Amino acid sequence: MKLIVVLLACVSCLIVVSGKAPAGSFSRGPVKEESKTQPKQVVLDKDSQSDKYGEVAFNHENHTTKNYNVDGTAVIVCTECHHTDQPAAALKAPLKTSERDVVLTAALLQTAEAKPVKTCRTCHLQAGDDSAQLPVVTYAGKTTPTKMTNEIAYHNNCNVCHDKAIVARPALKGKIPGTNDCLNCHKPVS
Repeated sequence: MKLIVVLLACVSCLIVVSGKAPAGSFSRGPVKEESKTQPKQVVLDKDSQSDKYGEVAFNHENHTTKNYNVDGTAVIVCTECHHTDQPAAALKAPLKTSERDVVLTAALLQTAEAKPVKTCRTCHLQAGDDSAQLPVVTYAGKTTPTKMTNEIAYHNNCNVCHDKAIVARPALKGKIPGTNDCLNCHKPVS
């Protein structure tokens, strides 16, 4: 038992000193608000307000290098999630905010002049955080606007995409989580 504690302490010190987690691990430290480095893996919902659902391990590398688009024929484009990283003319309703003159790609991010990519939390704050104004969206067919907290933004992005993929490719049912498969993504709160 003491050996395990010592080993864990050594790994923790290595992470703190180097600023990098070991390969294959998920980053649990503070996330920069913007970066030009694509993360391999991240943890979403680290500070869930739910007493039922905990954090979500998200493999960014798989979603950006494998054929994970809805029909399984191509990688997911950066702007599918990082929607502000495209020209205003490319935005589709209900999206409104554009912060780039060109569409973000992995190749663009590697150029010296490329602006860093912001995290979701830069705009989509947690419910109850009033340090900035939340984006508000009125969806087609709805009369009431939706405040796009980080929880709503994540769930809309992840669930809608997964649900569409399951419809397009029924063999994925049970292999990827859909809207009602919360514990397939969220660690249960202990």
